[in-house]
Amino acid sequence: MSQPKRGLGKGLGALLGDAPIPTSPSPTEVLREIPVSAITPNPFQPRKTFEQGALDELQASIAQYGVLVPILVRKRGERYELIAGERRWRASAALRRETIPAILRESDDRDSLEVAIVENLQRENLNALEEAHGIAHLIEEYDLTQEDVAQRLGKSRPAIANTLRLLGLPDGIKAMLADGRLSAGHGRALLAAPAQLRMKLAERAANEGVTVRALEKLAVEANAAPAPSVPRVRSLDADEVNFETRLRERFGTHVALVRNGRGGRIEFRFTNAQELLRLGDLLLDES
Repeated sequence: MSQPKRGLGKGLGALLGDAPIPTSPSPTEVLREIPVSAITPNPFQPRKTFEQGALDELQASIAQYGVLVPILVRKRGERYELIAGERRWRASAALRRETIPAILRESDDRDSLEVAIVENLQRENLNALEEAHGIAHLIEEYDLTQEDVAQRLGKSRPAIANTLRLLGLPDGIKAMLADGRLSAGHGRALLAAPAQLRMKLAERAANEGVTVRALEKLAVEANAAPAPSVPRVRSLDADEVNFETRLRERFGTHVALVRNGRGGRIEFRFTNAQELLRLGDLLLDES
């Protein structure tokens, strides 16, 4: 389920490294050429995996045309920290380019994380788990509500809630989401299935190429499966009632004879440890 590679001849997006074309810098932003070696990655970057084939294509594009869209950075002491544009920076570093065009923006940690998430969402390069972890970090670190995050990221609140729910899946299923074997839609479908069946359904979806719609149907069917039948308890006949009474008199406590089908059980009731020891001695015939 990996995304198809983008070739050099497939439009402007391939040349820009899938970056949105920015508007002109605001009065508080400065466009300049910055040494590639003076830039450090964004520690809040939600995207953790960078597909090497796509990076190679971008590197070839930059070698021929240069960096057409500036990256976004903020000042951190004597160095600069990426806010957006890590793929362009990585490709430029691999080409040993001395400088890269960059827009210098005043930004705090929350702004930096928000921009990084938005940029990746616009490019649809975040996998479902990376997006969920980034959103969860925004909520936990900055005391935001799901509604706050939805407004900032331009998404609906239910969409944010559904994304966060993916973090509750087992680690094995998370691994399938992270490497692309399952999509976010598959993950949400699995959440509707009984917890004990989710891994089995996930493996089937990944191995057999089950669609999201088909997986949703399987999850519904799994929930509708009848519960294991419990043997019906039948009434005691006269002889069994008499036997139950004799047991109570013999052991001096409440005794219940429970019959289901041909079998059943005998239940002894005790109220404390001393009572348990007394019953044990009688049952084991120990004085």
